[in-house]
This record gives sequence, C-alpha cells and structure tokens, in this order.
Amino acid sequence: MKILTLEIQNFKPFKNLTLPDKGELPDGLTIIKGLNSTGKSSLFEAILWALWGPTVVNLTNDELVRFGSVSCEVTLTFEVAGSRYKIERSYDSASGMNAILFSWKEGVWKRAADKTTSVGREIESILNISSKQALNTLLVRQGEVALIANAQPSSLREMLVEIYNLDLLEEMIGQLKYLESDLSTRENSLRTDYTPPERLQQMIADTEKKIASQKELLKDKKGEAEETQKAITKMPDAKMLERLNDLSQEMDQRMNDLNRVIKTRDQDLVETKLLSPDEKVLLARMTSLTKQTEKLKASKGSMEEQIQEITFEVGSLIGEGKRLQKAAETLESATDDAKCPTCSQPLTSDDRDNIVRSYKQMIKDALKRAEGLKDQRSELTTKSKDMESKNLELSKNMDAVERLLRSQKEVGLVQEKVNDSTTAFDEALAKAGIKNIETLLKKYNAKDLNELHRNLVTSITKLESLERESKSIGESISEEESTVKKLGDEIITMQKHGADIEEMKSLNQHTQYVRRKLVSGFLADYVIQKRLIGIIRGATNPYVRAFTNDQYSGVDLVPTKAKGKGGAGLVIKVKDQRDNAVKKTSQLSFGDRTAVSLGFRLGISRTMSAIRPLRDSPALSPRIRCVLLDEPLGGLDKNRRTSVVQNLINDQSFQQILLITHTDVQSWEGVPVVEVSKSGVSSTANLRLDTDE
Repeated sequence: MKILTLEIQNFKPFKNLTLPDKGELPDGLTIIKGLNSTGKSSLFEAILWALWGPTVVNLTNDELVRFGSVSCEVTLTFEVAGSRYKIERSYDSASGMNAILFSWKEGVWKRAADKTTSVGREIESILNISSKQALNTLLVRQGEVALIANAQPSSLREMLVEIYNLDLLEEMIGQLKYLESDLSTRENSLRTDYTPPERLQQMIADTEKKIASQKELLKDKKGEAEETQKAITKMPDAKMLERLNDLSQEMDQRMNDLNRVIKTRDQDLVETKLLSPDEKVLLARMTSLTKQTEKLKASKGSMEEQIQEITFEVGSLIGEGKRLQKAAETLESATDDAKCPTCSQPLTSDDRDNIVRSYKQMIKDALKRAEGLKDQRSELTTKSKDMESKNLELSKNMDAVERLLRSQKEVGLVQEKVNDSTTAFDEALAKAGIKNIETLLKKYNAKDLNELHRNLVTSITKLESLERESKSIGESISEEESTVKKLGDEIITMQKHGADIEEMKSLNQHTQYVRRKLVSGFLADYVIQKRLIGIIRGATNPYVRAFTNDQYSGVDLVPTKAKGKGGAGLVIKVKDQRDNAVKKTSQLSFGDRTAVSLGFRLGISRTMSAIRPLRDSPALSPRIRCVLLDEPLGGLDKNRRTSVVQNLINDQSFQQILLITHTDVQSWEGVPVVEVSKSGVSSTANLRLDTDE
C-alpha cells in the first residue's frame, strides 16, 4: 500500500487541507516537520481514521471534530498492488459516521462498499491483513521506540505477540484467563456465602444454651404471674374501687368547696355587722337600708335646690351692686347739668349727692345680704357632703348585704352537693357490702382509697407485663429452636460448599498452570524462539548497522526464564564492534539504545509482509509497503539522525516512508518535506519537493 493523496475538512486542527496541493505523495522517504502542537501527528490520525475509524486513534468521533464545527471529513487515496482506491469517511454529530470505498476502474471511481462494516471488511481483503495487524505494520507510534528500548523481557515478548497478532494462542490464553477469572469469581462467591461448619456447630451450642436460659426465665415469669393473679383475686373489684375512689375524691372536693364558700360567707357577714346570715334578717336589713337611702336622697335633692337658689340670688345682688356703683361713679364725675339716671330730669348738686349716698347705702346693703347668703350656702354645702358620705356608707352596707345573700345561697347549693356525694358514697359502700371504709383500708394496709386503687392497678399492670414477657420469651424460644434446625441444615450445605470451593481452587490452579507453563511456554519457546527470532534477526541487523555506522551488529533476541510474576521473556542483545562485546540494550547509552530499538522496530514492520508465525496464519502476504514513523528521532544526536535518514532514503524494503520529526532536517538535501504550521487556531501543511525553490 502506498498513500497518494489526503484531503481533510474540519479534522482536529485542520480546517481545509489537500496534501499535496497538486500531484501525489512521492515514493521513498518524506519528512513531516514542524513545531510541537502544529498537527503533525494529526495527519497520521487522519490517515488511520479514514482507513479504520475512531477505534485505532483512541479518540471518539466528537473529539476529532475541529473546535467550532459539528462535522469532519477525510478522503484518502491509496494504491495497493497496482490498483487504486479512495475512501471517504465523514462524521456528523447529528447523523453519525459514514464511510464509502471506491476503486478506480476504467477511468472512473466506482463504489466498492458504502457501509462502515462492509468498508472495513473490504479494506482487510484488499490488504490481506486484519486491521489490528495492519496498524502494527503501518504505524510506529510515538514513544514506541523508547518503549522497546526500555521494555522488560516479559513486556518485550508480549509486545511481539501483540504486533504479530498471534490470535490462535492468544485466544487460547484469553479463554484460559477468562476461565481463571470465572473460577475465581465462582470461588469468591462461594467463599462469600461460606461459613465453616465448626463455626455453625458453635453457633448451635450457643443457641441451645440461650434456649435453656430463656426456658428458666420463662418458668420464673409464669410463677410470678400466678402469684400476682392470686393477689389480684383476693382484692376488691377494680371497677368498684375506682367508683368508690371517684366518689371519695368528689366528696372531698365538695367539702373543700363548702368550707371555701362558708369562709367567704362569714367574711361577708362581718362586713354587714350582723349576727346571723338568716335570709329574713338580711332581707329586713336590706329594706331598712333602702328606705334610709331614699330618704337621704330626697333631703339631699331639696338641699341642692336651696343651694342653687342662694347662688342665683348672690349673683343677682353682686350684679346690682356693680350697676349701682357704676351709676354713683357717673353722678360723682358729672358736671352741673347732670341728669337723673332714672327720670332724666336735671339735678341739683344736692339732689345728686343724695342720690349717690342712696346708691352707696343700697350697695352696702346688697353686699351684706350677699355675704349672709354665702354663709348659708356654705353651711348647706357642708350638710350636702355629709349626706353624700352617709349615702356612700348606706350603699356599701347594701352591697355587703347583697354579697352575703349570694354567698349564703351558694353555701346552701354546695351543701346540697356535699349531701348528694355523701349519699352516693354510702350507697356504693352498701352495694359493695363494705361496712365502713376504715375497715377496708386496714385490711389491705392502705392509707386511703386512692392508694388502694393504685395498688390494684399496679398489680394488674404487672400481671399484664408478665404475660407479655412470657409470650415474647416463648416466641423467642420458638425462633431460636427454628434457628438451631436451620443451622443444622446449613451445616450440610456448607460442607458441600467447602467441597465445591476446594474443587474450584484446584481447577483454577490447574488452569493457571496450563496457561502459564504450557500455552505461554509454547508461545515463547516454539513460535517466538524457533520461528520469529531468526526472521526478525535477519531483517533487523541491516537497520541497526546502518543506524549506528556499523558500531553495533549481530542483533539477537535471547529468551529468558520466568522470574516471579513476570513470566518468560526476551532480551535484545547486540555486538558492540568497538568494545568487541555482546551487550544488552540496557547497557547502551540512551542514543545508541534508541537507534538499536528503531532498527529493531523497522525490522519487525519489514517482516510483516513475509512471515507466517503459525501454520494457521494467513497464507496470502500482506500488501503494506509503507510505514508511518511518528517522532522516532527524539533520542538521537545529529550524526545518528543523519545515519538514520540516509539509510531510510536508500531503503528499498518500503515503497513509502513518512517520517514525523521536529528536529532540524533542512540540511538533508533531496528529501521531500511536508511543512506543518499553525496560524491562529488552524493548521496547514505543504509538500516541498527537492525541485522546489
């Protein structure tokens, strides 16, 4: 297979790319260079995704779509054994993935398959190799060279098994591992549910001991219940005692009420200053007080009228005095032509003086009369106040008599209730056949009916509690006896479980032995040591010699024995011509180790087109004659890089080699270069041939 063209739309950092922009990718070595994170590895991912979909790039379709887009598309044109093919693979977040394979026939592209599954099968048919094997042949992943250089022996062997896709034995190992896992799961499940019979026997013994203890306790509870029942039988009827107790408490309460109202009645009697609360006496007293109040009210009304008349007369006298005073003052200040204030006739000076004297005498008489009236009014007012005090006293006495009447009536009502309670209590005693309450209390050593009733209720409650406890203990004994039976049955089940666990354990150990010693050993000894090692050795040596300027040769894979849990493995050894010594890769410098490992990995890819590790391996040779190298030069110095690149230029084992590197290769003239660069959020790639200026 040779890759001819690559068209990308919205795939990872590439928005719209056609590589090359004209013509086709050349044969031989092509270097893909650019700064980190520009998208070099994304070109390889686009090729692999176009051929086999997202599983081979370890990313989901959505993770491959360029940021800001909802779909991506890659078109890959390639050539296999002289025939040309084109695959169009696209993905849309709404409609999913679509793949179409075309073949070039009679000058046009004709559809060969148009479903993802059928496209995959057709690709395997065209390449004569499974997708997994093709991927390991076509691609040398980033970091894979370093992984080979530092791999442990068992890891290196497993790597070869995976690269060469030794399905038959690997499936057998997988089946054995699955069987081991299943056996372990079944054994663990049995162990989860397993209880040693000895422990169950001890549980039975403990339970039987508990049953014996509970039976003793049940016996004690039943005996105590019988004694309590006998004591209750000898005591009075509970309802009768409750009735007597209620009546006794009611009687006591009503006696307390009677004492309270009598006390209130006596206090009211003291306030009335009477000797007896007899109703007739109280009514007579109330009549007398009422008459006194009415008489006092009439006298007070007459006196208030007199005070009002005196006040009016005093006001009139004072007003007349003021009028006369004004008239006298007018006459005294008048001239000779003064007139009489009454008849308006002219007055002589003598007439005027006589009139003024007359006015002053009248004023004097009026003031004297007013003063006398004021004294009379003051005396009447004092008497009115005395009457008010007497009226208040009479009102208080009447209120006291009314209260006494009410309290005396309440005493009578409460007394009737006391009599009713006493009668009901005596009737209840007679009905119960009890002569007197003191004899009953003495018989049962109680200070009152309440205590006697409380003792009876306590005994009844105790009996009920003992009966509940006895029932609960009986149920517990039944449950424990049932548990003993279940434990006995479980012992039989656990004995069978124990036998099954031992059987699973033995079978698991045998399965592990078959997988580790027989199948894995066969895979290491026969397939790898007798078939692969020789082929890999022959394909690898030329690369190692060329990559190290003939310092290292004689690359060999040396089997190792199993150590611990690692299992059998392989160690890469080389002949150091400079030191004339055979060394492991772990004894080499980092750069030499990288160069040897790169040669080893390229030798493996070279053998994939010719090797049949097993008799059941595909009879047809795979049709992959190109290889994608992702950053394999990172650990090499300038001289080693020069040796590697020059050898790859002259390598005729592969029709096409695409080499990703971020190291300086501009000094190697004549090598086509794909320049990958990034501007903003988008990347681009351009092919520069040795003829380009």
